[in-house]
Amino acid sequence: DKETSGVMVVAKSELAHLSLLDQFANREIAKTYQALVCRKLEGQGEYKHSIGRHPTARVKMTVSEKGKPAWTKWKSLKVLGDRFSYVEGVTMTGRTHQIRVHFSAAGHPLAGDRTYGYKANKGDEDISRVMLHACKLSFEHPESCRRMEFSSPLPADFQQCLKRLAG
Repeated sequence: DKETSGVMVVAKSELAHLSLLDQFANREIAKTYQALVCRKLEGQGEYKHSIGRHPTARVKMTVSEKGKPAWTKWKSLKVLGDRFSYVEGVTMTGRTHQIRVHFSAAGHPLAGDRTYGYKANKGDEDISRVMLHACKLSFEHPESCRRMEFSSPLPADFQQCLKRLAG
């Protein structure tokens, strides 16, 4: 997702490319995200809904029985009034737009995500993109086989938005 901030991995060799493909296919790469979602969301839970192409809007994905299995674990980090919650999500599978689709289908679209249901209100001018951040990524190094973990702090725009909402 082009508006998602944070950490990502890029293969610089054929060996690395094949290793990463294999790790993604075998669900051995751990991906943790932070997001600002609409409405109050407390506690923790998981979404296990298959995701497939939207039947009419080809650029979108949707929860669909005909889709591929998708699993997202989540926990609330902070409730920010009645309009937003700051959450962490761990994708156990890797489907296109998985976090965005799962939270939207549960009635909690991501702030700034007009594709999946976000509707801006007056005062939301600082929400200029999808508020989704890839904060942590870990995988096995293709040559040394050591487990590597990389993280990225929240970008300034996300931090400012959380600060404003916390009041």
